[in-house]
Amino acid sequence: MKLFKRHNQKHMANYSTFFVCKPEELAGGLPGWRLPLAQPVRREFRNPFTGKASVVESREPEWPEGAFEDLGREYRVVAIEGRYEDYLEGRLPPFVRSCPHWATKGLSELELAPLCEAVRLKPELECVIYSPPSSGAVVQQLPAELLAKLASLDDEAVAGRWAAAMSLPEHTHSVSGEKLSDGWVTHDALAKLRALKALAREAAAGQRLYLLIEA
Repeated sequence: MKLFKRHNQKHMANYSTFFVCKPEELAGGLPGWRLPLAQPVRREFRNPFTGKASVVESREPEWPEGAFEDLGREYRVVAIEGRYEDYLEGRLPPFVRSCPHWATKGLSELELAPLCEAVRLKPELECVIYSPPSSGAVVQQLPAELLAKLASLDDEAVAGRWAAAMSLPEHTHSVSGEKLSDGWVTHDALAKLRALKALAREAAAGQRLYLLIEA
């Protein structure tokens, strides 16, 4: 099993789709995907660029070599034609598209952890179901309290705290210290926050907020 892609997804440009559904709907809605192992196991993966081996603890399930080689690709769009928003919608799994959702790009645990902290929540994002390795996608469950927080928060204040966190050197500079961006301004954070808030308003009783991340 090749683990490098998943463990380094946070360094890649990701498609990010937030959606709400009941937890028990995930397994049936994403056929061929697998739930996490009951207990984490230690696995070794090797960085193909440096050759360095690392050992991590993971609940990612085991996959037979070459299994489900084409699964997960049937909904992908090869060329972008028309509106970019339509492209993002067209590449989604049918189940996610049927749920209340917001399709965007470039939001992962790196950006959502500061958001959770901005609304005074522990930044705990848990992988709750995995696609076959050929797809390289995961679904993360966001903190249960986040939906309620989004419905009642002060948009401007939270957006300001989120933007400030995303403008710190740990988010704007490389490991070597090279500046990669100027960070966020409040307007950047506010637009994302309001999209999440609109999605939260569509959530029904018993539903949770999830994030589908695809490389």
